[in-house]
Amino acid sequence: MGNRMNQQRWCRLGFVSLLALTLFGKTSGLGAAEPDAWMQRFEAGVQAREAARYAEAEPLLAQALREAEQVRADDSRVALAANHLGLLYHDQGRLDEAESFYRRALGIWESQLGPEHEDVAAALNNLAEIAHAQGDFAEAEPLYERVLAIERKVLGAAHPDVAVTLNNLAELYRKQGRETEAESMYHLALILMEGAHGADHPDLGPVLNNLAVLYKGRGLYAWAEPFYLRALKVRRVRFGDNHPAVAMSLNNAGCLYQAEGLYASAQRYFDEALAIAERVSGPQSALAGTIVGNMAFLADQQGLLTQSQLLYQRALVIQQQQLGLHHPTVGLLAERYALVLDTLGQPVEAGLFAARAASIRARFQSGAVRQGMAPRLGAAVGDVTR
Repeated sequence: MGNRMNQQRWCRLGFVSLLALTLFGKTSGLGAAEPDAWMQRFEAGVQAREAARYAEAEPLLAQALREAEQVRADDSRVALAANHLGLLYHDQGRLDEAESFYRRALGIWESQLGPEHEDVAAALNNLAEIAHAQGDFAEAEPLYERVLAIERKVLGAAHPDVAVTLNNLAELYRKQGRETEAESMYHLALILMEGAHGADHPDLGPVLNNLAVLYKGRGLYAWAEPFYLRALKVRRVRFGDNHPAVAMSLNNAGCLYQAEGLYASAQRYFDEALAIAERVSGPQSALAGTIVGNMAFLADQQGLLTQSQLLYQRALVIQQQQLGLHHPTVGLLAERYALVLDTLGQPVEAGLFAARAASIRARFQSGAVRQGMAPRLGAAVGDVTR
């Protein structure tokens, strides 16, 4: 399943307008010291968000937005602060709030910069990521395509931002079952990223991870492993051990070893991933729920049914709260939980959860057919892409 953290998910920052503000000085109606104070507060909020210190970042960015609004509702700093508040909420899975701020930034940037500016592309990309995360692939695809067209025209076909968009569009194709197109786009994105940044840059992490997910899904485990481990390495170098992106990579490597039957290795990776996720994102976060769901399945596979039952219960509580009652991940967890309950001799409860899983599956497949994607829930709770 997905997330996003993403901005690595990748979401875009929109810093061209920030650069202009920095270079050309104060905004109309402000004293000379005030823009500097605003910039310091704004940058502190950005840095806190990038370090996943969300409780610290939110009041800083919210204050930056309020101060910018006092100057003018369409001030360029309003767009910057709104976009970054969108990123903050996106990181936390608060998609409706994130979308509202992204749309506000987009409206200002389109009005002031025109429809083919790279900051406009940043906001469009972020809206595409929201639609993608919500499963609205029909809305996400033309947004990604518009972003790609703007970036190729404005930045050039080999720019690393083009690679980011290729990765995001490839991930959409993979989820639609268009794996050949996805694989080609992932590799092109990787070539562009390596050409721009070198082989060990942290920006390669999402592309490496997504290629690994693609190969794992095909059962090509020997192909997937080096991509997973390389993604983990570059993320540890960039973020250290206390960042959601590192937890995601650990989770995904655990999923691979689980699929290969290397249960002890899988457990070690899941344990470390969950410790980081709980510490950084919180014990009730969607990321923690994903990892707990994978641990439940791992216990299930080893015949540890009581342990599996408790873990499934926890994962269901978290994911229902974070993703909604009818999300495909909730359906998959309910389906597996039903099997465990049946094995434990609780047929009535098992039947209730099995019926619920079937209802979610039917709902999902109906929507998938309408949007032209492969109608399947998938075999795993928990590879995290982005």
